[in-house]
Amino acid sequence: SNNSNNINTQTTLLIGGSNGTATLISILCDKSNPRNAGHVVRVATRSAAKYLESDGGGDDTTDGTTGGRRPRTWRCHEKKHLSDVVSSDLLPVKLVEHVGRPDGVFVYDQEDGTAGGTAGGTAVDSNHEHDRGQDIAATLSPLETAISGIGSHDNGGVADLIVLCCPVSAHLALLRRVARALYRLDQWGLLGHGAGTDATRMGSHSNRLPPILIGSLYGAGGFDWMSRIAFLKERPAGFSGQWRRPLGLFCLKAFPYLTKSLKAGEVTLHGRYPQIQAAVSPSNAAVRRRAKVLLDRLLQNEETGKKLEFLGLSGKEELGGDGTCADEELVWRDSMKAIDSHIGAASSIYTANSARNAVMMMAAQSRHHATGKSGASSSAVTASVPPPILLSQSNHLGNAATQSHQQPRPPPSPLLDLLTTPTLSDAADPSSALAFLTCTLNSTNQILHPCILVALFRNPTHPHLSDADGTISWNPNRELTPLPRFYADGAAKPEAGRLITAIAGGEMYFVIDALERLMCPRGYDPITALHGGEPVGRRVMNFLGNSPHDLGERSGLTDFVLRREWRRMFGGVEDEENDYPTSSNATNNSNASNDRQQAYGAKPNLIRREGLLSKLMSYGLSHNARLNAVLSPCIVVQPSQQYKFESSFNTASATNANDNDNNNNNNNKTLEEGTILIKPDTSTRFFSDDLQHGLCIYLGLAELLGFDLERDMKVTLYVVRRLQRWMGKEFVLPDSRDDHHANANGKGAGKVKLVAHAKDVAETSAPQAFGVETIGDLKRFLELDVFGERRTERAEGCLMQSGLISKL
Repeated sequence: SNNSNNINTQTTLLIGGSNGTATLISILCDKSNPRNAGHVVRVATRSAAKYLESDGGGDDTTDGTTGGRRPRTWRCHEKKHLSDVVSSDLLPVKLVEHVGRPDGVFVYDQEDGTAGGTAGGTAVDSNHEHDRGQDIAATLSPLETAISGIGSHDNGGVADLIVLCCPVSAHLALLRRVARALYRLDQWGLLGHGAGTDATRMGSHSNRLPPILIGSLYGAGGFDWMSRIAFLKERPAGFSGQWRRPLGLFCLKAFPYLTKSLKAGEVTLHGRYPQIQAAVSPSNAAVRRRAKVLLDRLLQNEETGKKLEFLGLSGKEELGGDGTCADEELVWRDSMKAIDSHIGAASSIYTANSARNAVMMMAAQSRHHATGKSGASSSAVTASVPPPILLSQSNHLGNAATQSHQQPRPPPSPLLDLLTTPTLSDAADPSSALAFLTCTLNSTNQILHPCILVALFRNPTHPHLSDADGTISWNPNRELTPLPRFYADGAAKPEAGRLITAIAGGEMYFVIDALERLMCPRGYDPITALHGGEPVGRRVMNFLGNSPHDLGERSGLTDFVLRREWRRMFGGVEDEENDYPTSSNATNNSNASNDRQQAYGAKPNLIRREGLLSKLMSYGLSHNARLNAVLSPCIVVQPSQQYKFESSFNTASATNANDNDNNNNNNNKTLEEGTILIKPDTSTRFFSDDLQHGLCIYLGLAELLGFDLERDMKVTLYVVRRLQRWMGKEFVLPDSRDDHHANANGKGAGKVKLVAHAKDVAETSAPQAFGVETIGDLKRFLELDVFGERRTERAEGCLMQSGLISKL
C-alpha cells in the first residue's frame, strides 16, 4: 500500500505495441492517482510512431534511444459497468478517464532488436566491474537498456516485471528477443545479482534477489511451451546452465481488458474481465507472493477489488488444486500488510525476511487452516495480530535501504523444517506445466472467433463464392454500420451458436478430460475445473450434466485413452479394432464392429440440451454490451473486382461471349445500390491467434491421444479446414482418405496423420510443430526448464569433478 510517508516502488516494462500497452500506460502512468506513485513504467516497441510524439521536444523523460522524441501521452476512456460478470447497456455505466505518459520508450530494431543492427552488439568483459556509465550504456541494445535500466532517464533500475502485450502469434518472436537480452545481461552481471556471486557452482546466490517476472497478459497458445523453445534456441554456448539472477514466468488465463484504439493517443476501455487467474513458474510460495504483489499493482486489483487467483495443482480446491494457495492467502492477507509497507525498491518489493516470516506463519497456523476447512472456527487464521514469532522479528524490518543488506536468521525447529519443505502439489509439478496448460486449453477466444468467422462470412445465395475466400455482400446504408459487427451480427447467426456449442461443449471436452487423466496426479483436476472459460456458463454445463468428465465418459474416449495407456505401461498386443474402431478401419459387414463404433467417439445427442445451449450462446454474445461495438476484420473488395468476380461466378455455365456480356450487365444491375463485397482479413489475430495457436492445438493433442479426428473432432476439423482455405494454408490435411498429401509433404507413407503430416503445421503451436507426437514426448518436453537452465548437466558436471569419480 502507498502513502505519503512510505511508497512501494516497482519497475514494469511493457513490450509490444498493442492496445493493451496503451491502456496500461494511461492507467498506470496517471500521476493524478496516488496509487501510481513510485511505479516506473517503460515501453519497448517497434511502433515508434504510436508511442513517441512526432514533433520532438525531448525532455528528461526520454531514454536516449529515440532521438530526443518525447513519449506520447495516452488518454483512456473507461466504461465502468455495474457488473463485469453480466454487462448490459440497460445497467448504469460510469465513464472514467485516465491520462498518462510512460517514463521511457525504447524502440528496438525490427530485424533483431540489437544496437547497431547487429545480433551480438559490442562485447563486454564479464570479469570487469562496470561503473554503469555511458560506456556500458553504449554497448546495450534498446531492449537490454529497457530491462537493465542502464542508460535510461528514470531511476527504476532493473525491471521487476516484464510484460508481453502482444498477440499470441507474437509470443515466440518476442520471447526470443527477451531471451537474447537476458542471456547477455546475465553474462555481464547487469541483472542486479548479489556481489560476489559464483555462477559456476550450483545454488550459489549471494544476497539472493527475488526473480524477475516475465509473462503475458494472455496465456493462450502454450506460453510456457514458447518460453522453453525461445530460451533453448537462444541459449549461448557459454551459458553456465544457471541464471545468476533467478527468473519467473507467468501468464494470465484471460486478457484482462476489452480495449480498442482507433487514434494514436486515445484508447477506449469497454470493460474488464471479471476474473484474474494466473499460472506462475516455478511453483512455490515465494514466487507466488512476488507475482501477487507485482501483478496486483499492474492490474489495479486494490482499486477494482479483484483478486488474483493462482492455477494448477497448488490452486484453490474449487479450481482443481489442493488448496495450498488458499492457505497462503490466509497467511498473507492481514499479517503481511505491515511488512509489505516497509519493502521498497532496494529490496525489490520482496525480501528473505518476509518470505521466512510468511512460511513461519503458515507453519504456526497450519492446524487452524485444517480446522477451518473442516468446518470448525477459523478465527485464529484470519486474526489481524501476527503470531509472537513474527512480532519478535519486526525490529529488523527497518527502512528499504537497510533491509536489503540484512541477513535473515533461520527460525528454530520445527518451523525450520516446515519452512524448507515444499508441498506435494509444488513437488509434483515444479514448473506449473499443468497451470499453463489450463490457460492454453480453456481460452474462450480460440473457440468463439473461428466459429463466428465461419458463420458470418457465408454467402447463402452463392455459397461457392464464400467457400473460396469468405466473400459476402454488405449494404452499409441498410445495415447502418460500415462493416458487420463481429458479435452483434456474426454471433447472432444460428450457425455460430451451433458451432461454438459443438466444439466448446463437446469436442474440446473430449480432449481436456482424457489429457488431464494422463497428465495430472490422481485426485486433481486443474484443467477441467475451469472448463468453458466463463463462470456462469460453467455452472450451467455442470448442472445439465455436460462437464468434461460427463462428456468423456459418455463418449467413451477417456476410457479408450486409458486402455491405450494400460497397454503402454503393462504391455499387450495392439488391438485398436476392439478398443476403439476408427471409421477407416471399421468393416461394413461386421455388426459387432459397427456396434463398437457407435459406442465410442463423438455421436449425436452427447451434449444434453444442445439446441437450447446453442440459442443461449448466440443470444448472449450478440447482446453483450461490452462486445456489440466490435467490427469484423474485413477487407472491402474493389468494385471492379466485385463485379468481375460475381459475374464470372454467375455466368460460369454460359458458352457464348455475347451472352456473358449480357449476363454481366444484368448481374451488375441486380446489385442493390450501396452494396459492397467484403471478405475476411486473414492477417488479423482472429486468424493467426485463434486458429494457428488455438484450434490447431486441440487437433494436435487429439491426435496425440489417438482420436479419430474425422469423427471425434469433425466440427473443429471443419472450421479449421474452411478458414485455412481462406488463408491459403494447410495446418491440417484437407483430406484423410489417402496418403498422397503426406507423401507430397515429404512425410512418407504409412498411417495418415492429419496434423503431423500437414504442410504448414510448423506455423502453428500444435505439439507436432516442435516434434511432439506422443503423450510421452509431451511429458518429456514439459520436463525442460522454461528458462533454458541445465540442471541435469550441472549435476552431472559436479559429479564428474568429484573425488570419487576421479578415482574410478
